[in-house]
Amino acid sequence: MFTYPKVLRKKDLKKISKYPCDDEIKDAYTKYLTNYSFEEFVDFCQESDERNLEDNIFKFTDLQLERFEPNSLIWVSHVMLNFMIYFNVNLDYGQYYDAYASAIQLTVLSCAMIMSIEKIPFEEVPFPENSRINFEKFFRTRPDFRFNLKKDCELAHKSFNTNFDFTIDEFYTKMEEHFRENGYLQDQ
Repeated sequence: MFTYPKVLRKKDLKKISKYPCDDEIKDAYTKYLTNYSFEEFVDFCQESDERNLEDNIFKFTDLQLERFEPNSLIWVSHVMLNFMIYFNVNLDYGQYYDAYASAIQLTVLSCAMIMSIEKIPFEEVPFPENSRINFEKFFRTRPDFRFNLKKDCELAHKSFNTNFDFTIDEFYTKMEEHFRENGYLQDQ
C-alpha cells in the first residue's frame, strides 16, 4: 500500500539541510512527515500562529486529508498514515494513552482496508504489520502501561462512525489474541 516513513534520498536530505528554516522544523519533518511535502510543512509552520510544534504536526496532517474525497481509498490511506504519525509523535512526546489509542485506530482501519482490498472475510485478515510494529514499540517503551482492551477496542471501532464488515467483538477478539500472544495482557 504505502511505506511509512518514506525514506528520503541523500539529495533530498541535502536540500532540507540547506533550507532556510528552523532546525526544529527540519527535524520534525525528517522524523515524522517524510510522506508529505517539506516545503508545504515549512510554509505551514511559518504561517501558523501556533508555536507548539507538536500541534503544528497534527494540524498539518489533518489539513492534508482535505485534498481527497472522504472515504476514498486514497483518503483512507492518508488517514492511516496520519495515525502512524500520531502514534510516533505522541509516543515521543510522552502522550502514552494517545499513542496507544492511535495504534488501535490504525488497526481498525488496517483490518478494514485488508478486507476490502483482498476481498477476504475478517477471520482471514492477518494482524496488520504496521500495528504489530507499533504495539511492539509501545510496550517496549511502556511495559507497565495499564489499559482496558475491550473498552479501548470498542471506542476505536465506534470512533469512525461507520459500519465496518466486522463487529466490535470480532475486532476485540483479534486484538486480544495478538496481545496475549505477545505478553501485553498481564492479568488485565
